[in-house]
Amino acid sequence: MKQTTWGKSALLAGALALTTTSLAASSSYDKNPPFKLTNLKSDTVKVNGKKVEAYGPVNDVNLFINYELGMHCVGFEMSYCCVIPPYNSIQSQAIKSGTGGTLPSLLTPNDNVKMYYYTKDNSYSEGNKMRYWGVLKDVDGNGRMDDPGDNVANYVWKHLFIYKDLEGTKPEGATKKDRIYVGKDIKVPIDSGPTGKHLSGGYLEYSGKDGSNVVFTDTLVPAVTDIPLVLTASHLWDALGLPLTAFNDSTRRGSIRSVTERDFQPFQKSTVQLHDLNGKPIVDKEGKLVEYFGTNPVDIPNCYACHSRSGKAAEMARAEGLKQSDKEYAYWKTYPDESEYMARLSEASINILSLHDAHHGTTFLSNYNDKASSSRLGKTGEINCADCHGDNVSGNLQEPRPGATGYKTVKAMPLSEAIHGFHLAMVPMPDGGKRSQACQSCHPTHFQDPKMNDDTNPFRVTDRYGEGRFSKGDIRLSGGGCYVRRDAHSNPEAKPPFFLNDYGKYQLNEVSMKDEKGKKVKEMRGLYCTNCHTKVAQKMYELDDLSAPNVLEGKSVRGKTLKEIIKAVSNGDAKHFNAIADPKTDANNEVLKYYTEHKSPVLVKNVAKKGLDLKPWNHPTGGEVPYGAASGGNDWWLSASEPHCADCHIAPFVESKGGQYFPIDQPNKLSLYRYSKAHGDLACQTCHESSHGLYSTRFDGERSVDQTTHEQALQYSPDGEYAGPVTCAACHTVNDKGVPVQLAGTKYEKDYWASVTLAHFMRSGDQKLSVKALVKKYPYKNSTKIVTKGWK
Repeated sequence: MKQTTWGKSALLAGALALTTTSLAASSSYDKNPPFKLTNLKSDTVKVNGKKVEAYGPVNDVNLFINYELGMHCVGFEMSYCCVIPPYNSIQSQAIKSGTGGTLPSLLTPNDNVKMYYYTKDNSYSEGNKMRYWGVLKDVDGNGRMDDPGDNVANYVWKHLFIYKDLEGTKPEGATKKDRIYVGKDIKVPIDSGPTGKHLSGGYLEYSGKDGSNVVFTDTLVPAVTDIPLVLTASHLWDALGLPLTAFNDSTRRGSIRSVTERDFQPFQKSTVQLHDLNGKPIVDKEGKLVEYFGTNPVDIPNCYACHSRSGKAAEMARAEGLKQSDKEYAYWKTYPDESEYMARLSEASINILSLHDAHHGTTFLSNYNDKASSSRLGKTGEINCADCHGDNVSGNLQEPRPGATGYKTVKAMPLSEAIHGFHLAMVPMPDGGKRSQACQSCHPTHFQDPKMNDDTNPFRVTDRYGEGRFSKGDIRLSGGGCYVRRDAHSNPEAKPPFFLNDYGKYQLNEVSMKDEKGKKVKEMRGLYCTNCHTKVAQKMYELDDLSAPNVLEGKSVRGKTLKEIIKAVSNGDAKHFNAIADPKTDANNEVLKYYTEHKSPVLVKNVAKKGLDLKPWNHPTGGEVPYGAASGGNDWWLSASEPHCADCHIAPFVESKGGQYFPIDQPNKLSLYRYSKAHGDLACQTCHESSHGLYSTRFDGERSVDQTTHEQALQYSPDGEYAGPVTCAACHTVNDKGVPVQLAGTKYEKDYWASVTLAHFMRSGDQKLSVKALVKKYPYKNSTKIVTKGWK
C-alpha cells in the first residue's frame, strides 16, 4: 500500500501522541494561584449582604507602563543612513484599585487627573548620544540644505500629514493644499517625537475610546489618498515616538565619538506619575507619590560586526575593490577620543552604502568626501532607506517616497523584505539545529549589565566580527537584546498553565522541549524568533473570518485538531508543515522563503466595474485587492503578517477583533496584540507587558538580559516574589484563592485559573454586566474545560 504523507511523519505522530498525553494528564488541575498573598491587606468585606474574608490590593492606584514593541531596533548616528527613525512611546493605563470590595476603575481625564512622564536618567538625545537634528538634509526639495528645518529629523516624517489636529479631523471641503505636513509645516523640535512630545518629560495624552494620534498618508493607488493611521490604540495615555537612546545622562561622558559598547543600557526605565489638574503630584493613603516605572527598550542593530574591519561584508567589499569604508575608519581614528566601536560604526555605514551602490546601481557615495569634517556624503545628504523601500512602520506606503532629495529614487521591494531576504540569502548562519543565528545576530544583543557587553559574555551570539558562536550549539541558549533569554517564551522557568491549542502543544512538545538535535530535554529551550514569525501564522490569519474571536465564533482553523490544521495550512503534507512551523536554514531554507515567497493577502475587494468601489476583504463579490497593491510595505508589520497569541493559545487567550484600526488590522480578523483589549478595556500589554518582553521575563540576577522588566513586574506582585502576568489581586479585593470577591457564591469562587479564563473571555462592555449575567454568558464549565484542555 502506498504511504500517505501523513503516515511518513514520525515527528507529527509523536506530536499527536504528546498532545493526547498532555490532555489526559491535565484532566484535573491545581486551582490555587501561583503566588502567596503575603503583601496584601487583610480585610473583611460584604458581598451580597454576607461578610467575606478578603485581601485588599497592595496599591491604592496602579499605573501600568509599556511600549508598543519589545524593543525599538534603531541607530543613533544618522549622519549616513536611516533604516528606521527613532521612535519610543510611553504608554500607560491608570487603575484605581477596588478596595473594600468595590470594583476597580480605569482613570481618565474625567477623573480630574493627569499623567506626567519622564525617563529616569535619560532626558536628552541630540549631542553626545545621537546625531539626528544636526545632520543636514534637504527637506523642502529646493536643492539646498541650509534652510530652517533642513535636517534628518524632519525629513524622515514628511510623508505624514494632518488637516487640523491629531484626532483625524478633516474639515469639509479640505483638499491637498490644506494638508499640514509633519517635518515641513510642523517642524519636529529637538529631542522630541513627531507629535511634539519632549523626551525630558511632560504630560501624556489620553486616547479615549477611538484611539488617537491619527495622521494621514497616501497609498500606491493615486485615487486612494488620505488614509488615516491610528498610532495610539484606545483607552491609553501616551507620549508618542520619543527619540530615546540606550544611553543614560549620568554615564554618557565626552563626545558622541567616545561611545563604547559598555555605554549601552537598552532597558530604559520610563516613569509615570499621577497628578491633579493643577499639576500637583498625587500621593496615596500612606503619603507616597503615585509613581511607577516601566521598561522602554531601545538598542542598535549589529550591522557594524559584519560590515567593518574583519567582518564578512567588509572583506567582500575589499575583494570587490571598494575601499571607501577603510578610508572612513582611518579618518575617524585620527580623533584622539574616537572609540574603536564608533570608528567601526562609521566604517560599517560607508561599507553598506558602497555595497548598495555596487550591487544595486545607486549613487549614494557619488559625493562622498573622505576628508570632510561633517556632511561627508556631500550634497547627497543622509540616505533614508524608506525613500525607495516602502515601510509600514514609518507609515510610508508609497514607493518611491514622494519628495525624496539627494539621489534618484526607484520602486523597490518592501524594506522588511529587502533587509531580511538579502541577509538570510547571503549569511544564513545555521546553528547546530539549522535554525538561523542571523535573527539574534543582526538584531540588538546588548545586556543590561555593561560588563556583559563584550566577547567575554558566553551567551553573546557572535564575536565582534559577526562570526556565529552557536554554529554547533543551540541559538536558543544565547542571549541579549530584544527576545532570546528574555521573553516568557524563552524562559525555562515559565510554568503552566500555558493555555495552548493543538498547534501550541505541537510547538511546546516538538520545539520547546527538544534540543538542537531534536532530542527531548527536561528544561525548556523555548521558542525562537522563527517559530512565531512563520508561514503557518500568516496562513491561519488568511483563513480567519471571525465574528467573535474570544469564543472563536466564525470560520477559523485555530480551534481545530493538529491534523485539521495541517490539512488547512499545508494541504495535509506533514513534512511541509514541519518545515514551515520550525523553519531551518537547510537546503530548503524556509527561513529565507518566509520572505521571498511571501504572498500578499487580500486587503479589500473592488466591486466597481469601472473605477473604485472598495468593500471589506470578505465581501461576497468583487475583485481582490492585495496589500501589496496599496502599500509599498506590503503587509509587513501589520496584523496580516504578524504572529498572534491566537496562533498557539486557546480562546479566549486571543487578541481583539480587528477593524477599528484599519488598514493596520482588518474587520473579522484578529487585531495586533498591541492594539487589543480585554475586560474593563484593559490593554493586553497592561497585564502581560510588551511583545518580546512578556512576563515572566527570564531573571538571572546581574547576568539577566533585562533586569528592568523583572523589577517592573514586582511593583504589582502580591507577595514580592511573583513576577508573572499581573494578577487579579493587583487591582481587585480577592479571596484566599486570589479570586475577586465579586465572584463569591459562584462556581468560580475557589478556582483561580477558571477566574483568569473568565477575565480573558470578558471584552469591552462585559464589565457592566451583573455577576449573574456575566457567569451566565461565560459559564464556569466552559472556563474549567479550557483550563483543562489548554494546561500544557
